[in-house]
Amino acid sequence: MGRSFVGKNSTTPSPARVVLSIFVMILGFALVADFFWASSSKFTSSYLNIASNWSPYHNSIILPNNGPQKGENIGVKTKKDVVPKRILPATFQDLPAPELKWEKMKAAPVPRLDGAAIQIKNLLYVFAGYGSIDYVHSHVDIYNFTDNTWGGRFDMPREMAHSHLGMVTDGRYIYVVTGQYGPQCRGPTAHTFVLDTETKKWQDLPPLPVPRRSLEPCSQGWKTIRKGVEN
Repeated sequence: MGRSFVGKNSTTPSPARVVLSIFVMILGFALVADFFWASSSKFTSSYLNIASNWSPYHNSIILPNNGPQKGENIGVKTKKDVVPKRILPATFQDLPAPELKWEKMKAAPVPRLDGAAIQIKNLLYVFAGYGSIDYVHSHVDIYNFTDNTWGGRFDMPREMAHSHLGMVTDGRYIYVVTGQYGPQCRGPTAHTFVLDTETKKWQDLPPLPVPRRSLEPCSQGWKTIRKGVEN
């Protein structure tokens, strides 16, 4: 005797529930498709734009790196037809500029460090400076650009600084403003002087209120504006 039994919990889904399930599935599929579309176009474009602005290699130059890489044997190529590259940020890129030609000048009469120099017409006046840590120069040498010669040496005032001089000219007079006095990195002085380049005569000027060194004076007509580092 054959009988078919239907369980108590076995129910047939209603048409409304079937329609709702199909609608949810279609909506879910649409949302997933929209997500992938946005990720592959608009979002990717925005990301690349932001990434290009944030990247440390933006506006950078790529140079070949011919040196051996870490873990690489010299003379042995690890990857065929692959040239290692070294990336420099834009700060270090060479700017377009005309080619400048260097010409060797005649050697100076003495070696100098931390002296001062200023040009008037075809003459370069070179002042003081260290000869060594224990010795400082106290004279002026003159270089002539026209005939490539040194000459016209003369002494500086006794109280004048020997290095880190502030210096400016109006085309005839050279104003020497304070500086560091003596060897072995001694302290600054407040003494200032003016040199008449036509007569080679020195004249004292009123001292600065405080000693200074490493100044950057500039000339505006007959006025001299001084700015420096107080010690």
